[in-house]
Amino acid sequence: MPDPIVSADAGILPPGERPPFTVRQAAVGDAPVLAALRSALFLELGQGPPPEGPATFEGLAAEAFATGLQRAHCHAWLAEPELGPSIGSAALLIFPRLPTPEVPGQTEGYLVSVYTVPAWRHRGVASTLVAAAVTKARELGLARIRLHATPEGRRVYAAMGFGLRDNAMELRL
Repeated sequence: MPDPIVSADAGILPPGERPPFTVRQAAVGDAPVLAALRSALFLELGQGPPPEGPATFEGLAAEAFATGLQRAHCHAWLAEPELGPSIGSAALLIFPRLPTPEVPGQTEGYLVSVYTVPAWRHRGVASTLVAAAVTKARELGLARIRLHATPEGRRVYAAMGFGLRDNAMELRL
């Protein structure tokens, strides 16, 4: 298991002081935990459970996490207190992209499933998870990271240098 990643970021803790949690890179065996935290995120956003029930969604999500982690097109992290279950998660999906004059890189990341359980919010959990993802993106030489932010999450992302875009559209099939 790799060494935990910890950060006293966003001015939450004095420099040199360790936060009361660690962040570690997730392994394939963590897929059910990642899926449960993703399910909690969507429930909190008012998007669930689906008609088939939360177990079906979590099963699909766990399968997707496991496959992505195995194939290395998904990197994920879990935040864990000294004792108890995971308190947060983040995942970085890796995609090929065509170069543009402004962004010549041919690989980008999509940051998803950034979630902190309510009791642990405003303690640097999300910031530390996002910092781990940004570090990985830089190690991989990604051209950029994209994400969709909740209103509550925008502060975390803006503090790390993410900017708003207004040209996104989608077509659901």
